[in-house]
Amino acid sequence: MPLTAYSISHSGELDVEQTLHQLSAQFGVPYTSVDSIPEVWRDYLRIDLQCPSCFVTGAEVVRSTTKKTGKASRQSFFRFTTPGHKPHCDFGSPETANAIPENLVSLTESKSKLTRAVRELVCTGIEQGIFSQVSIRNMREWFFNTKVESLFVVTLDPQLYAWISVLRENTFLSSLGLPAGVALTPEIAALPQFDWRAEAARRVMERYPQHEANMKAITDQRIIGMFSPAGRRAEALTQRFQGRSVFDPTVLSDEYRKTCALADFIGRNYAPLKAARGNSGTESVLAFAALLLFIRDWDIGQAISDFVKIVAAVGRANQDLGNVMGLNPFHDYEAWRILKQLQGLNIAVPENIDIKAERMAMEAALRKQFGAPPMPV
Repeated sequence: MPLTAYSISHSGELDVEQTLHQLSAQFGVPYTSVDSIPEVWRDYLRIDLQCPSCFVTGAEVVRSTTKKTGKASRQSFFRFTTPGHKPHCDFGSPETANAIPENLVSLTESKSKLTRAVRELVCTGIEQGIFSQVSIRNMREWFFNTKVESLFVVTLDPQLYAWISVLRENTFLSSLGLPAGVALTPEIAALPQFDWRAEAARRVMERYPQHEANMKAITDQRIIGMFSPAGRRAEALTQRFQGRSVFDPTVLSDEYRKTCALADFIGRNYAPLKAARGNSGTESVLAFAALLLFIRDWDIGQAISDFVKIVAAVGRANQDLGNVMGLNPFHDYEAWRILKQLQGLNIAVPENIDIKAERMAMEAALRKQFGAPPMPV
């Protein structure tokens, strides 16, 4: 249930109030409120408006609600009930009513200087004829079609992240223990700096050769960033979408690489963005970079040329042209990449195995066997 809809007749995206004011001017009938929309207008909207994600028609207007204080609690939005949203539409759930899906970027008024700077670039690009709201609409349709053709079911065990984290720690510690085949003697145990924890970790890993092989598989697959914020996000996505069909963004790996490169170039070569630290990774900059590439069939050279033209004309554009919803097709790309790679390894989380507890028990037993001081509390 989106806040905006794409108008076929106006070749642009409008919210409820903008739509109804347009109809008022078109039909020559004063617009008073959502509750008093003429039936002829409603018939027109069902044909003219498209969902901004899956592009079905059949729009209905849902009025805003207010709290007892008189403050709006929900903005007016559109509902598409006949025939309804297509499967996997970003607006196909009641949860999206009066909300913006994570992969869309609102370029309307914002307190963020960075978002306002991107809005200025978008307004200028539209006014210069480099792209249009139709271009933005076509990009979203391309993405939706790509998404529904590239789905996979999340079957990864959410407990795998915690298990691998413990296994990773133990694998590292075991590498600091005695070399394989070297026996622990009283003389070695008497070394003042002998690492009991590392030796215990090594012995625990010897109990579970399959888990050591799993850790090697993770390393060999180069699952970069698993223990970074993207990895933690992947864990959250695994829990959230367990058993559900989701988009596999890794099918757009080439497009993603080019978008990141262009976003970085834009961030370093446009003063309002350069002033913001880490600007190239923001949703709005990535959405703008992806749009420039999309209209040029992902030719980064031509996209940079368009960006240069836009920057040269910045400052003269009509700001109303920026009332659009941009698309970042690479939202959570790194997290989904990590999730997909881990799922492809088919690693089962073992039951009734507590690596950390076993390591601590092993260390305590070794210390007792060789008369070393007990483990520090």
